[in-house]
Amino acid sequence: MNTFSKLGAATLLLGASGIACAQSSVTISGVIDTGFGYTSNAGTGTQTKVGMLNSILGVSNVGFRGKEDLGGGLNAVFNLQAGFNPTNGSQSASGQLFSRNSLVGLESSSGALTVGKQWNFNDDWLVGSVFKGGYNSGAIFKFSEFDAVSEIYNNTIKYVSPEVGGFQGGVMYGFGEAAGSLRTGQVYNIAAKYAQGPFFVGITFDREQDATVGLTNTGNVLKLTTLGASYTINALKLRLGAARSDISGPGSFQSIPSLPTARKAYAVEAGVDYTFTPAFTGSADVIYRKNTTLSNNTKVYRLLGIYSLSKRTSLIANLAYLSNGDGATESLISTNSTAIGGGYANQHQTALALGIRHTF
Repeated sequence: MNTFSKLGAATLLLGASGIACAQSSVTISGVIDTGFGYTSNAGTGTQTKVGMLNSILGVSNVGFRGKEDLGGGLNAVFNLQAGFNPTNGSQSASGQLFSRNSLVGLESSSGALTVGKQWNFNDDWLVGSVFKGGYNSGAIFKFSEFDAVSEIYNNTIKYVSPEVGGFQGGVMYGFGEAAGSLRTGQVYNIAAKYAQGPFFVGITFDREQDATVGLTNTGNVLKLTTLGASYTINALKLRLGAARSDISGPGSFQSIPSLPTARKAYAVEAGVDYTFTPAFTGSADVIYRKNTTLSNNTKVYRLLGIYSLSKRTSLIANLAYLSNGDGATESLISTNSTAIGGGYANQHQTALALGIRHTF
């Protein structure tokens, strides 16, 4: 059975379950995000690339979210999201049907406990509210040491506390699934946030263990600390976020590629959003990355405009400029280079995206 046959069958089954049980609800929703893109210094590092884009602000997906009232304030919940590429209809992650969420669990006034394939708290609470999204549009999590700023993990158990006085916390643990070793490939993510009126602040800590099985396991660890805050004044929103990455050496990690040596780096993003009219919002961001081990740096400057045609449909314009220094090899759009970061040393790159985003 092909992917779309599976999705069709899943839709019918979920729809039937919603009809059969009056205390259950199933919502089908999604987003289609696509457009046209121009990139300089692509390919061999000096070529221009023009073409269609599969993602400007986020990966297109269709999802099924459900809730069943079990009584006494306890609910069973599930969330399934299938990512796809609208330009050709393929899966966004090859071989993974529900690549954007696949979880089931329980929630009550005491919080929510879910299991499955789930996003970390960085993505839940900081991406969008502090860090601008869009993997190929100039986002902080495109940098080679900082992909875990927005990452989804397999085999996880996740607890989210209720919100009390603006405070909320959470913890997520991921099993490495290696026989004979609980530590191999394990992941955990701890987070806390405070939101009250116009002010928001959140902090998260991620730790990911080398998942290599057997004697070649290095025991190396990726650690990431992320902090972000925002403040809204009428039509103006100010955002400031920072992340520090500490990678002890090569290894098989879910969030980043294996690096040849130990590396430490930090990144800072400062941004502003302004609602010019009820239909149009403009944003400006500056991101600075510094690898303190290799003593190289990268800067990204980004402008984003979103014009709403309706509650569900928006036009998007995104312009980003990246500049590498002291041998850095980061990129906005990956080139033919095999270097970590996808770019060529000291390369600069400009990327323009014009598109449409529809939610349903």
